[in-house]
Amino acid sequence: MSRYSHPHPFRSLLLLTVVVTLSLLLAACGKSPVTTPDVIVIVPSATANEPAPVLSAGNRGMLQDAGATSTQADAYVVNPASGQPTEVPLTPRRADGQVEYGPRRGYLLDQNLSRVGQLLLQEAASGPFDLLSMIASAVRVTSPPGTLLVISSGLSTAGGFDLRQVGWDADPSSIAAQLKQRGLLPDLAGWRVVFSGLGDTAGPQPPLPLPQQTTLVSYWMAICRAAGAAACQTDQTTRPDPPSRSTTPVPVVPVPAVLSVRGPNGATGVSVPGDELFAFGSATLLPGADAILAPLAAKARSGHLLVTVTGYASPDGGSAAYNLALSQARALAVRARLVALGLPPGQITRVTGLGTDGKTTQACDVAGQFDEAACAQLRRVVVLLAHSPAAVS
Repeated sequence: MSRYSHPHPFRSLLLLTVVVTLSLLLAACGKSPVTTPDVIVIVPSATANEPAPVLSAGNRGMLQDAGATSTQADAYVVNPASGQPTEVPLTPRRADGQVEYGPRRGYLLDQNLSRVGQLLLQEAASGPFDLLSMIASAVRVTSPPGTLLVISSGLSTAGGFDLRQVGWDADPSSIAAQLKQRGLLPDLAGWRVVFSGLGDTAGPQPPLPLPQQTTLVSYWMAICRAAGAAACQTDQTTRPDPPSRSTTPVPVVPVPAVLSVRGPNGATGVSVPGDELFAFGSATLLPGADAILAPLAAKARSGHLLVTVTGYASPDGGSAAYNLALSQARALAVRARLVALGLPPGQITRVTGLGTDGKTTQACDVAGQFDEAACAQLRRVVVLLAHSPAAVS
């Protein structure tokens, strides 16, 4: 029998110790690192009309997972002004360039993520807001497959997709098809695209009511799919809203929030989407409500007009009793704020809530499917102003 048939006991023990130690270190990281590159290209629009680009919890988790599970994970932060990328390695490495599997692994990974966050906060747009061009530039940074993280409000006002021209009533699929026919879509084949912060506004750009937020997401999802992306998704995670560093003005996208309406006996007024005044399911006025209610209070006070306030709810939020109570509470909240803004209480003649006004969830259907934008239009508060009968006579 060969003298090499039985390994030396000490060597066997040493080999076993090394294997066990390495296994424990890898297990502590959650997943065993793989050698396949994990590339994430981040393109922030960083305009003056949106908050400064910040990683949401979901964004950070995606970067962290890439750094923890790949030995070749890299992020590229694309400067919105120049289009030039800055590379940030995500995989934790020692000073000699080797992958760190020891006790400093978590610390180094956090340092890498912090570097990405710091780079993003320094970004500031210095030109037109052409998100299609930004995306096209970003995917040229490296070849697919990879993940493209688009941190943007999505309110593009230049290039092939100018929301001021498109408006809020266009068919998303038709818009995407037209852009493709004109050769204006980036080539997203092999890319997983994540839109983060769609609809987040700041500065002079008015906030988007829920129907417009829904439409905006539909536009970009249709564009993403038409451009051939491997996957298209949105990250709706709430994030901090630090002020933008950009000082370059960009156009404002009009937002149809308040509609003029007519009531009986010559009354005129406004129909305000509930999402402009209240958070979903809440009867507490949002901070920006005065921008809508203050002019109404001033007009009614100066003209000695009589005011009625009627609240409505959408049928998707709960039982009929719940929706009735919510619509009444919202109408009372509007009344209280009008009084606080200087309108004499005696000029408010009626305050009521009509709940869903007899509508069922079918009122929220479009082409046989539930449509949030259609349902959101049913959540509203109508404020009518009219001269008193004595004044008219």
